[in-house]
Amino acid sequence: MPPARKAVELAQRAERDGFDAVWWPSHLMGWTPDSVWDEELTPLAAFQSSPHLYWDPLVMMGAAGAATETIDVGVCVTDTIIHHPAVLAQTALTADHLAQGRAILGLGSGERMNVTPYGMTWEKPVGRLEEALRIIRMLWATDKPMSFEGKFFRLEDAVLGLEPYNGIPPRIWLAAHGPRMLGIVGRLADGWLPTNIPVEAYAEKLGKIRESAEAADRDPDAIVPSMLAYVLCAPDEEALDRMCESLLLRLLFAAVDLSPETYARHGTSSPFEGGTGFHSFMPTTVSRAEAERIASHITPGIIKEHTLCGTPAQIAEKIRAYEQAGLRDCVLWNITAFGDPDLSVWSFKAMNEVKALLDGVPA
Repeated sequence: MPPARKAVELAQRAERDGFDAVWWPSHLMGWTPDSVWDEELTPLAAFQSSPHLYWDPLVMMGAAGAATETIDVGVCVTDTIIHHPAVLAQTALTADHLAQGRAILGLGSGERMNVTPYGMTWEKPVGRLEEALRIIRMLWATDKPMSFEGKFFRLEDAVLGLEPYNGIPPRIWLAAHGPRMLGIVGRLADGWLPTNIPVEAYAEKLGKIRESAEAADRDPDAIVPSMLAYVLCAPDEEALDRMCESLLLRLLFAAVDLSPETYARHGTSSPFEGGTGFHSFMPTTVSRAEAERIASHITPGIIKEHTLCGTPAQIAEKIRAYEQAGLRDCVLWNITAFGDPDLSVWSFKAMNEVKALLDGVPA
């Protein structure tokens, strides 16, 4: 939240603490309904007037990149529905120049909450993404006019004269889960950035990416296997159980693409008819009663299954399990404040401890 300089200072602090990267989400609308954003339910409302307060991630990447020296800056993730690929190609190059080659462009198929309310069309988002990726790559590869005829985009004698920093284009990481998206990662991306998935599924999906890369005559090892991990820091099991009952925390998982099998495994069902919250959850239209109904379907077991949760030692142990499955990078999103704002400051110290444990050095 404002002031913007604080976001830059946080990036500088993360660099001093030895983290490899700092990431921003790409959201116009947040996950929390306005109807539950009040001090009765969360003290956060006293410090932030709206639950939908987000910076433009690519602007912040440039600002933080210019104020740091070693840390990568990335967006986790934006899409090619709200951004035309030519504009996105130019903006990403600009951020990468400001960061002197340290920008990562995270892309996904998009979330309906950032599309439909703003008058944009949610139509074949995966096909649109693949086509846009090809255009971005083409524009980065030449400063000459180029043309492209596709199903979603048409370019005629289009030009992007800005060249990549030191001749190397920004890295593109994709948020992919389904078979088609995994194939696109193997063919066109530099990294894979899914959201919390089980270890066994992680290994299986990474195998599909490697097969796609090999079929496209690409080096599978050149694709960085990462994961956006929801991190819930708790000093003990009692605190963790208490946080998992939080209305705000449970609503955060309403927008996650959870399978019917996941709900059934935890003795509940999807609160959304004919789909998931990822495609139908619109926080600005949700009443207090509806928010409470939706949250009642999100059990503590679902939250624990889809987060890296517990003490720093427990979180580090879980990350090591993913490492055995092929993970080489982990983006840690600290969501502790959604569960217990009083643990916010401690949770960031806990994140440093997790890093120290993974590095094999004393915290």
